[in-house]
Amino acid sequence: MKKIIVSVLSIVLMAFILTTFNSCDKTYDDLMTSEVLVGGLIKPLGSFPYKLGGTVDFDVTIEIPKGPGIASIEIYKTYTDKATVLDQTVDVSSANSDVAVTKLLTYNYAALISGLSMSADESVLSIGDAWTFSYKSIMADGRVVSSAATTVIGVANYFAGTYDNSVNYHHPSSGSYPDNGSVTTSEKTLVATSANTCQTAFAVWADKCWITINADNSITFVVDDTWGYDVSLGVPNHPELVSYYEPSTGKIQLYYNYLGDGGYRIFHETFIAQEMN
Repeated sequence: MKKIIVSVLSIVLMAFILTTFNSCDKTYDDLMTSEVLVGGLIKPLGSFPYKLGGTVDFDVTIEIPKGPGIASIEIYKTYTDKATVLDQTVDVSSANSDVAVTKLLTYNYAALISGLSMSADESVLSIGDAWTFSYKSIMADGRVVSSAATTVIGVANYFAGTYDNSVNYHHPSSGSYPDNGSVTTSEKTLVATSANTCQTAFAVWADKCWITINADNSITFVVDDTWGYDVSLGVPNHPELVSYYEPSTGKIQLYYNYLGDGGYRIFHETFIAQEMN
């Protein structure tokens, strides 16, 4: 008799457990399907270098994948140490419900500073500061979805970057100029230190030097005090050899020299930009 009672109780208990488990499982599925809302995904341009003195108009693209309808996108912007303001609202009209959509927005300096109480003179900007765009998708069903994606537009020097470099080094121990040259090629990086000055390595050594491009594309050249000689631009007895920057190609031509034992050391250094923005 005890065995029959225990068996009946076991069956009842098992039925209760299965019923409870199935009930919880169904509730879980309902939560996942009825409460979780999707949509609002956008893919804006990640970053862009704003090169002082060298940026006119540029485009910011926003890719909108096919999905739940987006009515519009609100674009907010800020600048280093500035408050965030609404930049503009871009109409989408749920076009992404049928196909992927790309929005193309054109900016210039005036558009970037609009509403941010900034100087109209871009030369006062600090290298390394940046505008940051953030985005909110206004869904067709009224929801507002904040995007984790941002666009960072960093203030950069217009000729900073990576260059293919060659140095033709003329040493008096190898004969007379210009037949005493020896060419060394390498890759050099020009690091912006101000709106029109970059730092890099001096000639074929590790000492620092600074290249400043003047308004007329002439060059000012300064070598660190760690270098034990006075370096001057130009080539003795060759006034036609002048240093300059060529904006159309991004090429920098440097002619410089210093006087050491036995005569002048003369350099012709060329920088060719690997990328032109």
